[in-house]
This record gives sequence, C-alpha cells and structure tokens, in this order.
Amino acid sequence: MKVLKIDHLGIAVKSIDEGKNFWTDVLGLEFAGSETVAEQKVNTGFFPVGESEVELLESTAPDGPIAKYLEKKGEGIQHVAFRVENIEKALEELK
Repeated sequence: MKVLKIDHLGIAVKSIDEGKNFWTDVLGLEFAGSETVAEQKVNTGFFPVGESEVELLESTAPDGPIAKYLEKKGEGIQHVAFRVENIEKALEELK
C-alpha cells in the first residue's frame, strides 16, 4: 500500500455551527460547505487546509455512530483518512 497524503481529519462535534467559529474566527480557515450523509446519520462540514481538509462530523440522530462516539469519548478527532494510490488494493492488504 502506498499512502500519498493525509486526505482529511474527521472531528466529532456536538454542533457544526458552534464548532465552525473556532475554525474560521480563531484559525482563519474558510468554511467550504457542508453535506448530509443520511445513511451514516451525520452532517459534515469541510475546511480546506493545504492539500487536506478538516471535516467536522455532527450526528443527525441519537443512535447514529457519531452520537455514540460523542457519548463515549466526547468531542475530538474521530478518524484520520489517508489518500492511497489504490483504494481496492489497500483495503485488501488491511484485511
């Protein structure tokens, strides 16, 4: 497997709107937009940083994976996503 870069950091937050202020006002990053991923019960908000992104993750349901993460561990880094040369090959190698 060849890792090319860190694609994004996923950060679990209780509220994207509240969390957004830190990233824009304090760190000076630009909010690039948001999207809802219904099957994961999550809203996401993106902040480009160089060739990577910070992704804020906000649960849309109390039984969603992000809600469960927040309940257990609180707000913070939930995942680091790497860009790889070949995703199918990387997934096979990691099995």
